[in-house]
Amino acid sequence: MSREREPVNPSELLPITLDSLRRDVLPLGTTVLTSGAAPDSLVRWVAVTLPDGGLPYLEGGEALLILPDIADSVRLIRLIDAARKVEVSVLLTLTEWPAAAVAAAQSAALTVFQLPDGFRVRDIEQSILAALINRRQHLEQRGVQVYQQLVQLASENSGLDRIIHELARMIDKAILVQDKRLYAEVSAIPPRFTADWDRLLPRLTQPKELPISFQDRHRLPLRTTPTLLQPIADTPYARLITPVVTQGVGRGYISFVARTEDFAEIDHVISRHAAVICALEMARAKAISEIEKRLRGDFLDNLVMGIGSVNESEAVAEGDRFGHDMSSPHVALILRWQISAPGSQPPSPRRLETLVNGLIARRPQAIFARLRENEVRIFYASDSGSPIQAARQLAKEFQDSARQEYAGTALAIGIGSVAPHVADWRSSYLEAVQAADFARRLKSDKPLYIGDLGIYTFLARSEYRRDLLTLRDSTIGSLLGYEEKQRSDLLLTLNAFFEAHGNHTQTAELLNIHRNTLSYRMGRIAEITGLDLNQPDVRLAVHLALKVHKLLGAGD
Repeated sequence: MSREREPVNPSELLPITLDSLRRDVLPLGTTVLTSGAAPDSLVRWVAVTLPDGGLPYLEGGEALLILPDIADSVRLIRLIDAARKVEVSVLLTLTEWPAAAVAAAQSAALTVFQLPDGFRVRDIEQSILAALINRRQHLEQRGVQVYQQLVQLASENSGLDRIIHELARMIDKAILVQDKRLYAEVSAIPPRFTADWDRLLPRLTQPKELPISFQDRHRLPLRTTPTLLQPIADTPYARLITPVVTQGVGRGYISFVARTEDFAEIDHVISRHAAVICALEMARAKAISEIEKRLRGDFLDNLVMGIGSVNESEAVAEGDRFGHDMSSPHVALILRWQISAPGSQPPSPRRLETLVNGLIARRPQAIFARLRENEVRIFYASDSGSPIQAARQLAKEFQDSARQEYAGTALAIGIGSVAPHVADWRSSYLEAVQAADFARRLKSDKPLYIGDLGIYTFLARSEYRRDLLTLRDSTIGSLLGYEEKQRSDLLLTLNAFFEAHGNHTQTAELLNIHRNTLSYRMGRIAEITGLDLNQPDVRLAVHLALKVHKLLGAGD
């Protein structure tokens, strides 16, 4: 008995290709058993074999479902020959085929898809029919199926890494999950992408490569089209990028990466659902991170502020809980916003903490960080043979990031000496605090290490303050008064002169002026102050007076 087609309005039918049938309609895990027709060949209808292995009424272009009972070579070969004659588009089987049947299908140039276990013929038939009649509704249903599988993984506390790897297997595409700064949090790279991934990744992590409409994190929730297919320049690849939004703000991005022609409409649907799962996982990870950060911060306070009594062995054991090696030498760093101008308001301390956390996320096992009042306290365990140099480099990364993210702002950063043992952490911390104080007072655009301060530690002593101001005023007071009235560049020139160790050529290069201009300015300085900078003692006094002025300020 043949299966008759139910009447359908032809205008409602939307033919689908073999490729989209496999990717978008059939169950995940469907494989190509044999390939005969081109991937873009059309599928116009769906039919099911008769119980005896015969064919129903066919007009060509069908996806023909083979009943599981038809599994022996003789009946399969007879069916293959009949399907070839009526030009069936594809055969669908729920069982493994004997080698002879596979060879017959290949010889007949027929495409055969093998479906995964656990599905019923009627369900597959209805899915294909739904795709032909109502493509949009089917795509959404398909997306929901994937979403439910991802939710199941999330409910099992599988973690974002496993979820993304499972999704990459489902859709057969590379996936990259990034935070708001485009740092990679999770990536899943199928083997066929490995050779090209190293040249693709830099393009995916450059802020300038991010679509312009995605760059304002606060406007992302307002987008009516949350996904965007973006070609990757100079490659045959593209990325389907979707923002990850929580609490009305963009927190990151998820990208599917594949050859441009491999993307289909279903990928947009799945990407939107995957972004929701990423948002949930990111929120969960952030909540856990906040708890751990508070515990780590409390532990750090106990060490550096002398709260309670923590000996070396207890500290090492506590550090093990956080995956931190307390036995390594550490260096303390203190970070504060630099006040750029009187009355100006720097970003909030919370923004400083966020900036720091974004950078140290790449080396979490080496850093303890704590926001306290208006500063971030850091203890850095470098595996370098020069821990102070490594701390300077880390501090420079903080400063560069601050300048990039908050234009017109700067950080005052102090660095303490190396603490070989836990008992030395407090001393390193107090030195870093002192260095940060000097960095702010001197408006230093570079991190200051306690060992760099030299004479400044002497100049800062309160008992010498009056005498030092007297020295300043008697030496360069006339120049300071002239500078205040005329707003000239003479004080700047004098500072550059000492920075270049008295070398006129280097001074002119520092100031980006002609040597003749420098000679004129140095002459004016000599006229105003009445000092001869060629005299070693005079030069020493002037240099000291400049340092006093820089440290104690013009208002004293």
